[in-house]
Amino acid sequence: MLRQLMAAGTISAALLLGGCSSTMQAAKVDATGRFPTTNLLAADAVKTVVPFDAKYRPLLYVKMDDGKTKDYAAFYLESFRNMNAFTQVSQKSDIEALILQRKLVDQVPNVSDLIGLNRLQQAIGPFLVVEPYVEWKGGYDFIASIKAIDPATGETVLLLEQKAFNWAGLDKPLFYPLLNGFLDWTQGKTITTAPPKGTPKGTPAKKQ
Repeated sequence: MLRQLMAAGTISAALLLGGCSSTMQAAKVDATGRFPTTNLLAADAVKTVVPFDAKYRPLLYVKMDDGKTKDYAAFYLESFRNMNAFTQVSQKSDIEALILQRKLVDQVPNVSDLIGLNRLQQAIGPFLVVEPYVEWKGGYDFIASIKAIDPATGETVLLLEQKAFNWAGLDKPLFYPLLNGFLDWTQGKTITTAPPKGTPKGTPAKKQ
């Protein structure tokens, strides 16, 4: 009986890993200027949206949590770079190197909280902080979000959330729709979301 349970557990794990096989592929935008997916953000995905300000373009700081989301850091960093929406896209080590190079250690002791980021903004000028988040909810269910923060005010200027069921990978149903929504925002476009559930087929996508 124990062997049967162990075998079943091995098979379940193999299926889960197989379902993740096409996940975490940082694609480049296609000919349409978007990440390659036909999936849209959910109808309620846009939680907060403030018009994008061009003052953010010199620098995007991709701030990843050292716990749950650190395994996704390389994927998100490359994805944001592939957008070509910012002059520079940096991770924590890049920002710390910048602080050392410009001898700002006394002014900016850390970049882990909003106070430190605000001090950095005062020293180098406007930039944008983006905090991607991914969480496994159990089974094949995942939730992810992208939150953008203006360090000058601490205000969340964009918050997108998306849920997905992972069987053939998370890129197309989860990550790429979020990245496309963020990309639309940086271009001053309306963010397209799917029609609410129960909407008759053929109903146009909703613009946020």
